[in-house]
Amino acid sequence: MMGTDAKALLLAAGMVLVAGCGERAQDQEAPSQDPAVAEELAVQEAAPVEDVPVTLPAEIDIWQSPQELVLSDVAVYLGSELWLNSMPVIGDDGSQPADKLHASIRLLTRDMKPLPQGVEILQVMVAQGDQQWLGQENLDVRSEGEMSLEVSLRGGPEWPAGSKADIAVTVLYQGQELIVVQRDVLISQVF
Repeated sequence: MMGTDAKALLLAAGMVLVAGCGERAQDQEAPSQDPAVAEELAVQEAAPVEDVPVTLPAEIDIWQSPQELVLSDVAVYLGSELWLNSMPVIGDDGSQPADKLHASIRLLTRDMKPLPQGVEILQVMVAQGDQQWLGQENLDVRSEGEMSLEVSLRGGPEWPAGSKADIAVTVLYQGQELIVVQRDVLISQVF
């Protein structure tokens, strides 16, 4: 059995422990008890997030781009041809060359309006399923009058004739890069 002195000592220790915990709880609650601090916290929580700048993902899905762009009130779109060159040709080593994909991709205007000055074609992406053919360097770009630009590509993948591919062209206009796409372009075969 415990003596009276031991009970008193245990009771006193418990009271000190409870009192210490109470002071600690008051210290943690103190900022929210201050009306100015509580009001500032409420304003911060209710403030809209619109002031935070939007960060775009590192890679944007180019296939979500439009099929028509408007450059200085001129609507432009792609008119493309894809084909496999199967003409009988003998290579330098005596072998028959493979059927490589060729592309003629035109940036065309609607309503017979001239293409705005300063439009540049930066790159061309041709895709079929998960395979892609990218043309960026040494692009053969020609002006076809005032209403179109054409870029030609040769030596692409050996995709089957009769299948379809999607095309995305990145253009530079007035310091801004824009992407226009054309979907389901038929791959023909030339004999």
